[in-house]
Amino acid sequence: MQAQTGGSTEDEIPLYLACRKLSIGDPFRWLRMGWQDFRRTVWHSLAYGLLFVCFGWLLLYLAWAQQNNALFISLVFGFLIMGPVLCFGLYDNSHQLEMNRKPTFRHQRKKAFHEMRYERLLAMMVSMLVVFLVCLLSIMIGIEPTLGPSTGSYAMASLLIAVIFAGLAFCASAFALPMILHKNADGATAMLSSINAVLRNKRVLALWAVLICVLTAVGFATALIGLALTTPVLGYATWHAYRETIITKE
Repeated sequence: MQAQTGGSTEDEIPLYLACRKLSIGDPFRWLRMGWQDFRRTVWHSLAYGLLFVCFGWLLLYLAWAQQNNALFISLVFGFLIMGPVLCFGLYDNSHQLEMNRKPTFRHQRKKAFHEMRYERLLAMMVSMLVVFLVCLLSIMIGIEPTLGPSTGSYAMASLLIAVIFAGLAFCASAFALPMILHKNADGATAMLSSINAVLRNKRVLALWAVLICVLTAVGFATALIGLALTTPVLGYATWHAYRETIITKE
């Protein structure tokens, strides 16, 4: 399958890259490969994992300090939405291992700064989704006490809205950051390639999204300590998911 383009000439920049057809067992293989990368760089991976733990504690403290249920729900889903952006260094780890190089923080920092403009575009769009989600849920929960018997339905509606926002963010960012790192792709091409891959492999990537949610929930259930393990594994697995899904020349 060739990369799709926005026009007819071969020299035009692709609108998005084509993807492979995935099978239902692929997400479990990505997790195994992510675990293998974790074992090859245990201390490096745990350093990243602990950053996520501290970040999660900060978010939970903010929600607790504000005593705002909408903020708590939004921060939990915001953590899932922002995860792909925060895992950029983990993608670089797997990329370096793939090339039989030793991962270093210096290389990850250099690569992150090199791709800063595209990362910033994606991070800004995802952040706007999170902010809009917080505002919308705050409004809904704010009017909830006046609704009497309808309170339960509004709680379900709030949860549904959060899931929809998380789904939109997942489609746009599932493979975007790994593609930016690997191919120096611009933000629009990376997001369109990600959306195309998700739409063409709905069942498989829906399962992948569920596995991400489950492992993240395990991390939250252990007072966030489990994120020190699950987050690096998911980050590495996402890199392998990208490499097996998006068709590139190398």
